[in-house]
Amino acid sequence: MMRYLRRLFINANTLLTAFTLFRLRGGNLPYFQYVYPTLLTLLVLGVFNEWGSLFITVDVEKVVASATTLMGVLVGFYIAALAAVTSFPNDNLDNPMAGRSTMLREKCGRGTEEVSRRRFLSILLGYCAFLSILIFLTGSISTAISLKPQYQGGIAEALTAAYWAIYTWMISSLSTITLLCLHYLIDRMHRD
Repeated sequence: MMRYLRRLFINANTLLTAFTLFRLRGGNLPYFQYVYPTLLTLLVLGVFNEWGSLFITVDVEKVVASATTLMGVLVGFYIAALAAVTSFPNDNLDNPMAGRSTMLREKCGRGTEEVSRRRFLSILLGYCAFLSILIFLTGSISTAISLKPQYQGGIAEALTAAYWAIYTWMISSLSTITLLCLHYLIDRMHRD
């Protein structure tokens, strides 16, 4: 029984490989992994909660529908870009990055390994593809499901606020990592 549960956990862990991004270690990576997405989320939610209803009317369902449509397109883009990066015949991609190398912490914290440019870009694009799918699914579900009036209240409002915070953080994280990926594809990838 324990062997079956262990195998179940190992196989489920394989499905979450896209979160390898959060095992990367390097000089400024925490800013892109946590700081910028969190600040952007706080800014968006803070501005919306403080001044949103005073100046503008936001149709949240249209915003989510538009984001969901965009994610449907971006998923294909990220997967195509991932395929291109992994198969692009350039020996420089297999070298470590210039400057302080980015390191990948192994699972269970046993050590670290140096990451090549190709692997770094693959990790970024894989995370973006996975997050696009997740945003697409959560956006689709949120536009299709609503609480019955008798269940709307304190706990439902707290859960709705938590949902919007997580949804906004995911979009902020996707935006931040996409811009980081573009930086590396445009500029850093071509340096020795």
